[in-house]
Amino acid sequence: NNNNNNNNHNNNKNTKGMTNSRQPNTNNNNNPRVSSGYWFNTINENVDYMIEALKPVSAPNRRTLWRTCLCYYDGEVELYEFSSLECDIHWATSLRTFIPVCQAINQICKTLQLTFGLEYMKWLTTAQSASAMSRTGRGTAQLRDRVLKDGKVLPNNIIDVSAFMDSMVDVNLMDDCAQELSERFLEYKPTKILTVATTGLVLALPLAKYLQIPVVYARKERNAVMADTYTASYRSQTVGKEGLLLVSKSHLVEEDRILVVDDFLSSGAAQEALLRIISDAGAKAVGIGVLLEKVYGKGRLFLSGFNLPIHSMCRVSSVQGGVIQVMEEEGDGDDETTVVY
Repeated sequence: NNNNNNNNHNNNKNTKGMTNSRQPNTNNNNNPRVSSGYWFNTINENVDYMIEALKPVSAPNRRTLWRTCLCYYDGEVELYEFSSLECDIHWATSLRTFIPVCQAINQICKTLQLTFGLEYMKWLTTAQSASAMSRTGRGTAQLRDRVLKDGKVLPNNIIDVSAFMDSMVDVNLMDDCAQELSERFLEYKPTKILTVATTGLVLALPLAKYLQIPVVYARKERNAVMADTYTASYRSQTVGKEGLLLVSKSHLVEEDRILVVDDFLSSGAAQEALLRIISDAGAKAVGIGVLLEKVYGKGRLFLSGFNLPIHSMCRVSSVQGGVIQVMEEEGDGDDETTVVY
């Protein structure tokens, strides 16, 4: 639509094959700025062509109107949602179409949600809520007990948990931890889990089962099927040397919402490397979940710049003198007390 009386009928000569026509506007009483209009039912390159042709002979504030209509029909229920955008011709391009389209999509999604009572992954939320009373905190308590009972402190303050989550894995314990952790991250709607092979898989696999999403793991060495990869270097405190993480580019896409999962959070170097890979892929990171967090390693502080939720099942505050000290968390972890065992 336009808002002036310029004689632009010659521009119609260049619109052969378009789905538009120059028509007198019948709504002049509603908007005195509008005297005539060009209507396009299909947005394509012809729209940009017409706009560029009209700009030299139009006032900068000549009006353009972009309107979207969406319809839902299932044989019984029929719903409509509309959205529009008005802007001056000086700023008009076909890209403006995306604004009313996105608004209309959001509106019809909300209408459908209210009409049919839709809920994101309702079956999963219901199943988790049914067992929340009996299982909330179960994984955390069991993991803390196993760390204090079977965990050992090795030289260089390394925590040895090979008795239940490394060389030998307690699958029931990992399942309990994964279910509890899934409840914390469900609201962020992840679409994939990214972890490090192979230690991160002990948590990533059962967690993916509860979230019903796939697992992508980063290798530390390239294999025969990894032709095109994202790579990120990091320094491992456990082995004391530089490492490299590789992820196949075909496994990550821009639309992904990725949850980073690992067994330990210490310095945060490995998690930061995974976040760099996510950034290189153009995807979005939604959170970080780990089994054990070495609070004294300052990894949480190191990752704070990413502004992501970080959840750990067990937080170790100190291993001084070969004694493991864990932090007991009350409620959601706002009140924490260091307990020496």
